[in-house]
Amino acid sequence: MLLSASEGRHWRYEVCEHEDGYLVQMRDLTTGDLDDEFSTIFRTLPVAFAYAEMSAAYERYAACELEHVQDEQIEFDVEATERHFIDLSDRLHDSGINGVVIQAWERESQRGQARLLH
Repeated sequence: MLLSASEGRHWRYEVCEHEDGYLVQMRDLTTGDLDDEFSTIFRTLPVAFAYAEMSAAYERYAACELEHVQDEQIEFDVEATERHFIDLSDRLHDSGINGVVIQAWERESQRGQARLLH
C-alpha cells in the first residue's frame, strides 16, 4: 500500500508498506517504471518519509545544477531535508537496508540449506 510520495524533477519517491518495515522506491514520472536498483527498507515510518523527502530534494537540486540554474530555495531544501533525515535516523537508530540486499536474502532463503560434508 502506498503511504506517501515525494516528487523530484524526473522521479517520484514512494513510501510503501513492506513486510519488513517501510519501502522507499523510485518511480519514473514519465514512464511509470520502477527503478529496480533504488529501493531502501526502513524499520520506522518517520525515517522512511524523511528519506523520500531528502531524495526528492537532492534530485531537484541535481537537475538545477545540470541546467545551470541558481535557486536558493532548492539549496535550502536539500540542507533542511538532509539534516532532518540524519537527525531522525540517528535518534531512531534506523539507517535503512538496501532493497537489493533484501532480495538477495530472500533468494538465498528460498534455495534451502546446503549441506556441508567434512
